[in-house]
Amino acid sequence: MELKPIFEDQPEPQRRRRRRRRSGSSEDADRPVMQDEEGRLHEARSDSETPEDDDEDDSKPDAAEVQGPAWQGIVFALVPLVIILFGAGRDAWSLSLTAALLGLVMILFPPQRRLPRLVLTCLGVALLAPLLAYLPYRMHGGMPFRESLAADWGLQLENFITPQPWVTFEAWAKLSLQLVWLAWCLARGFSSDQRRTALSTLAIGGVLLCWLSIVAKIGWLAVPWWVFEDVEKLVHFGPFANRNQLSSLAAITCVLCAASAYESQRRRSRMWLLFAAGFFLPVTAILMNSSRAGLLLLFLGMTLWLGTASMRRGFFRKMALTASFILLGIALMFVASGGLSNRLLTESFEGFGSSMRMQFVRESLSIMSHAPWIGMGLGNFETLFPLYANSFDPRFHSLHPENDMLWLLVEGGLSTLVPCLLLVVWILRSTGPWISKKSRSRGHRHDRRARNTAAIALSLGLLHGLVDVPNHGLGYFSLSALLAGIALRPRRLPNAAGWPEKTVAVAAGAAALALAATWGMVANGKPVLPGSSSARMLRNQALDLAKTGSVADAHTLLSEAMRLRPMDYMLYHWRGQISLQRLDTSAALRDFSLSRALEPHAAYFCYAEGVDWLDVQPEYAVLGWREFLRRAASAGSGAHGYYRQMLSYSQMHPEIRQPVWELAKGNLELQMHYIQTVQTREDFERCLRDILSRQPDLAGIDAVQRMNLFTLWQRLGDPEALFASIAANKIWERDGGWKLLAEHHAKKSEFEAACRLAEVYLPSLHRATPGGTTDVQALERAFLFNPMDPQHGINLFQAYKNRSEYDQAIRTLEKVRNSSSPPNYIDLEIAALYVAKKDFRRAWEHYSKAAAATK
Repeated sequence: MELKPIFEDQPEPQRRRRRRRRSGSSEDADRPVMQDEEGRLHEARSDSETPEDDDEDDSKPDAAEVQGPAWQGIVFALVPLVIILFGAGRDAWSLSLTAALLGLVMILFPPQRRLPRLVLTCLGVALLAPLLAYLPYRMHGGMPFRESLAADWGLQLENFITPQPWVTFEAWAKLSLQLVWLAWCLARGFSSDQRRTALSTLAIGGVLLCWLSIVAKIGWLAVPWWVFEDVEKLVHFGPFANRNQLSSLAAITCVLCAASAYESQRRRSRMWLLFAAGFFLPVTAILMNSSRAGLLLLFLGMTLWLGTASMRRGFFRKMALTASFILLGIALMFVASGGLSNRLLTESFEGFGSSMRMQFVRESLSIMSHAPWIGMGLGNFETLFPLYANSFDPRFHSLHPENDMLWLLVEGGLSTLVPCLLLVVWILRSTGPWISKKSRSRGHRHDRRARNTAAIALSLGLLHGLVDVPNHGLGYFSLSALLAGIALRPRRLPNAAGWPEKTVAVAAGAAALALAATWGMVANGKPVLPGSSSARMLRNQALDLAKTGSVADAHTLLSEAMRLRPMDYMLYHWRGQISLQRLDTSAALRDFSLSRALEPHAAYFCYAEGVDWLDVQPEYAVLGWREFLRRAASAGSGAHGYYRQMLSYSQMHPEIRQPVWELAKGNLELQMHYIQTVQTREDFERCLRDILSRQPDLAGIDAVQRMNLFTLWQRLGDPEALFASIAANKIWERDGGWKLLAEHHAKKSEFEAACRLAEVYLPSLHRATPGGTTDVQALERAFLFNPMDPQHGINLFQAYKNRSEYDQAIRTLEKVRNSSSPPNYIDLEIAALYVAKKDFRRAWEHYSKAAAATK
């Protein structure tokens, strides 16, 4: 090898242009070519495009690059799309389909690369660490509720850290399926053509899923397996139970559509039109879904893609295009129906940084502090969180902590979370290069652009996991894992897979198929796999049997479901309902009480418990209602509050009238609701004494409620006591009680006293300014010729009044009343004139009219 010195003043090599080739892209057509000293041609580079160091230089042939047909990329991409389309791996039948698809792919397409020891170690630790939940619970030290449940209710739990071992086992089976699928995606090895076709297929599939979600939301097409029993129909959107996950998927689809359109245009394919048009369907889905997270992920994803992949150089051009895209998106958002813009403007801080979400975080971290390394056992967050939380919103029952990482931390502990985080860090470090020097090979640049697109899409899903739980679902996670495998740089996996890796993949695929068979049997009504899915299936069968009258069989099935999931408070609630149908009140009372003990914060099922008792033993209805009002006091009050519904039921069951009144003690507003329903003098007097003994001045109610009470008092109570109380309390008198007191005086022919009260509390007169002349005859002529003009009549009235001609003034005001727009103080003026005449009876007639017109 000959070494030649290089001098700084060496002449610049002679340049010449390369002839444009038809198969080349437009971006490389005019790139200059340089000839080195040995006569070899290569592309000219700018100063910022010098080669990378040896381990990062894309211009070198990559020995780890695998080969494979493009159609396999379509097959791999269809797997997560089909899973998401058919239930997203949520119910038993969808879990069966998911496990079958993943198992078949792992068997038919064995991995081609060997994973590093670090990755294998992280996967193995994450797989085995959750099994620590099967250690004796005495090693945990943070489960005091076990003793109380056993002592108070006789609920005996298994001697493991996890109080629900079968629930944890099924959750571990799902986690294992996720980990082996991720391992297969990382170790599979994809060719450049497979990456390109997989991303294009994912883009098309994402567009179709968004289109199907839109037409299903509009009502043009029904997808029956997208209806979830625990999700409100009005807020549901798309194939996921959580509608925000569709917005996250839509944002990823937008990035994939943009990348696929760019790649198709570069290859002179008209498919770019399809991808460009499809880009707007996911955007429409985000706007219809009014998802803040989806919009932010869309802007972030498109900004990253435009900055790293869409143009080869030119920082200011990239930023200008990115800014234009963001401004266009904001404009579209505000032009749309307004739901998303309103949420961003009014709920952004509430949704992301305060209130219930932050309370979730605080309470979850408090739970984790009891066993930071072991956790509470997979699948236990929903049932254990209420027992550890100090307080929570009574309108909701907690399902998860709104965060993938926090959920895994609470249930699996640091021993599960740490290897998962290390795995994520390794995957992100193995993508790219993001800011790379230019390669001599167009194919390497295009492949890098595809890998970077997959990495951006994966990052969007991971970022969404910081504020939601998309990756806990098998459907969304299968997509994230595939994107992770596509995003890996081939040279990060330099070694080919041997027979051990392929054997493990086949064994994992066979285990997945076995899981698919068991979940399929559960979906068909055979609980061969104990856990949450079997408990849900048994519960649904029991409720269906209860509707048909087979309460004995329903009771047996619910008891079996409770054996599999012993801390599900709703199972005890439903079994209590069935016990009431069997007229077994003692068993129902125990189940209802245990249900409230297992969920000490949610309130509305307590109200339903009270309603269930009415047809069997009405006096027990108060037990659930009392707990409801204790947990959700604000929900009981108000014109449409739940206490009014309790009062309606008490009208049909007189034996609970007194207990319902006892529920209102200490709450003046509820007592006011109750007292408005009484029908007898005795009941009213009893309630009134109780109210006045606690609040003699009725300061806890507003003026309207006080007047309603006075009206009832006048009708059902002692009127003399009422009027004496009003006269003694100036606040009551001022807030409207004077009208009752004045009417009382009028009925006793004490018209002067009634008029004196009206003069004090009726509004002051706002008279029009009289005219300049005082000539009565001139004013009479003016009013005669213009009888519909009230100003002329007012001027004449003022003149008569000044001359103490009260009868003429009264007649004039009566005529003014018939004008086109009479002033609203006519009755007050007439009443004042009658008072001046000492005719208090007629004065009160007009004062009462003015009082009736005063609200």
